[in-house]
Amino acid sequence: MCSKLTAHAAALKDFLATDPEEMVLKSGAAFSDDGKYIVVPYFAREYRVSLENGHVTPMAEPNRQVSFNDATLILHYLKHCSGLPPRGKWLSFLELPEGEHHYIPFINEACRPLAKKFGTEPALLLKQAAKLGGRELALGDAAAVIYAFPKLPLAVVLWEGDEEFPPNASIMFDSISPHHLSTASLWVLGCELSKKLIEA
Repeated sequence: MCSKLTAHAAALKDFLATDPEEMVLKSGAAFSDDGKYIVVPYFAREYRVSLENGHVTPMAEPNRQVSFNDATLILHYLKHCSGLPPRGKWLSFLELPEGEHHYIPFINEACRPLAKKFGTEPALLLKQAAKLGGRELALGDAAAVIYAFPKLPLAVVLWEGDEEFPPNASIMFDSISPHHLSTASLWVLGCELSKKLIEA
């Protein structure tokens, strides 16, 4: 918990020190009607970020607590998004800068739970992805592209198991992703996507 608190505190400090106009321009977010918040889509739901204190809340449920991971990722994206659009080229986690350092935890925490949940139910994966704004993608036995943020799509790919091989799943990142978030943040983002798909 301490590391999450530290990461969130650092993200909050960076957000509050950055020009709001620049963040909105680069990230694909928008200002609220009253100009007090930045409003940004995150996995097909809108969140507002206070320009006064950086507090993150869901637009539809302003009294609901947002997790440290989600709030930190939203702040990081607004701060670090380069403004470049997606390229439509997919990278595995291992192909991200220094991806080898988080690769095994990423497989264990993000990909294997997806294979376990959807390995025999590929149609369920597509159904769950649609709840997060996903659309079907022609990869593997079932796949979907899901926008975590306006300029940061991820792809979830599933291969069904057979008598010889167990089911397998992968989360892919658009090649522009390292220009918007660090590899450590993309690791957390992939884990959050996996959790949201399973719980959607």
